[in-house]
Amino acid sequence: MARWFGRYWIVLTVVATPLVYAPLSGSGGEERARQKSMDTLAEVMTLVQREAMEPPTAKQSTHATIQGMLHTLDPHSNYMDEAEFRSLREDQRGSFFGIGAMIQQQPDGVVITSIVRGGPAEKMGLRPGDVFKEIDGKSAEGLSSSQVVQRLRGDKGTVVEVTVHRPGYAESLKFSITRAEIPSNSVYYSFMITPTTGFITVKDFGETTSEEFQKAVANLKRQGMKELILDLRFNPGGLLDAAIGICRQLLGPNEIIVSQRGREAKRVSVTRTPAGGTLDPFPLVVLINRGSASASEIVSGAVQDHDRGLVVGTNSWGKGLVQTVLPIGRSRGLALTVARYYTPSGRCIQRDYKNGLDDYLLPDEKQPEQPKGPAYRTDLSRVVYGGGGIQPDYAVDQGKLTTFVATLRGRYGAFFKFALVEKEKHGVKPQEAAGPEVLARFQEWLKAEKIPFTEAEWKDEASQRDMRDQITYELQNMAFGIEAGWRYLCGRDPQVQKALQALPEAEQLLKRRMLLKPATGGAQAQL
Repeated sequence: MARWFGRYWIVLTVVATPLVYAPLSGSGGEERARQKSMDTLAEVMTLVQREAMEPPTAKQSTHATIQGMLHTLDPHSNYMDEAEFRSLREDQRGSFFGIGAMIQQQPDGVVITSIVRGGPAEKMGLRPGDVFKEIDGKSAEGLSSSQVVQRLRGDKGTVVEVTVHRPGYAESLKFSITRAEIPSNSVYYSFMITPTTGFITVKDFGETTSEEFQKAVANLKRQGMKELILDLRFNPGGLLDAAIGICRQLLGPNEIIVSQRGREAKRVSVTRTPAGGTLDPFPLVVLINRGSASASEIVSGAVQDHDRGLVVGTNSWGKGLVQTVLPIGRSRGLALTVARYYTPSGRCIQRDYKNGLDDYLLPDEKQPEQPKGPAYRTDLSRVVYGGGGIQPDYAVDQGKLTTFVATLRGRYGAFFKFALVEKEKHGVKPQEAAGPEVLARFQEWLKAEKIPFTEAEWKDEASQRDMRDQITYELQNMAFGIEAGWRYLCGRDPQVQKALQALPEAEQLLKRRMLLKPATGGAQAQL
């Protein structure tokens, strides 16, 4: 009986569905059409299972069928299996149970790039540069970084056995590491980029994001912050409530943050800041790019529409669809689109997806010369556009590595490997750029490692600049933590530099805005 059930699981599943559903559904033509569709699905799945050269497993067929159905709705409705749903919950919760190490895919395998201070990995002696060879007795060769993450994470207090190769050691090293709770903070970087300018990077929006942001702003103010650059680049979004929480800290009282319209277009849900709130009057510039989506666009759109600050970078992704996550049992979930959201000026920034998923998921990186969407007005009557993401007030492309330097980094992992050797032999000073002597040692290291390059590639001025920056970035990461490396790169980032230049204009915009709308219900705050 069990073997028969295993063999005919497809037919049982597909046939049972309409039998269960029929008493709950309507009758007549609609029900007959539904039954015909289910019969077709059952027939196709049976033929695939019987005739395909490599028939899919039950899990594969179920997953693909569900995803195929959901993709007829929109690009963002999504079914999550056990691993995907667990990862989502960990991201939203702001912590997970693991070993406390940052890892990265390198040509030689998955490598530890930095260690969480005080975490299990540091306590047991793991180091940056260690390459995973085995995890719990199973080979890690050929695994992606995400697959390694899944194996390293687990329940609190459980032990994971890892074997690593450490540069300079003839034999592999083995460690038994007890998993512990590791914070996965949304506020990834928070530091003073100038004596009066704070810099905060928010990498996603989870349950703790609003509180983290509030603490970061307060900490920077204690260091002398008078103005802020908020970096939302490569932030794919997350929880709507987290975006609302940040907007409540940035906007004035009783201002619209976002509105939502669902299946019934006449029903509009509007979210505002508290009527008794107070505007914190520091000049603000928000950084965005094509990787900024969803909740990132809610924050940047509200800032732009209310003239709270300026937006710098490139067009955002253009995701104006709201998903609600519906649990399936205890371990799986369904992210289902239930509404569209609109910025305070009325913009729907959802990018068109009628031409198919490939066109939508692989957008043209070239910025349009003229906006194509409908025009709207900000509070101060500045013109903004909908229909294609948030368009920045100042469009600035991100700097790109030369082909030679990108090859050294991506194909050979050269900068990370060299930095391991350079740090041990010569040491590192905070925020010190790699000088000519370091580049000369790097050139000799490339020759010793038999990594090919031409004289023209080496002498190229742009490549010399990029190599210096990449070496310095890796050295700062290893010696002082990932924030130190990022702080160095910010000083050479064209978008960050434009944001710094735009802060005086953001201050003037804020003054004009506060003449229009007081910071509180009473007297205006002083700038």
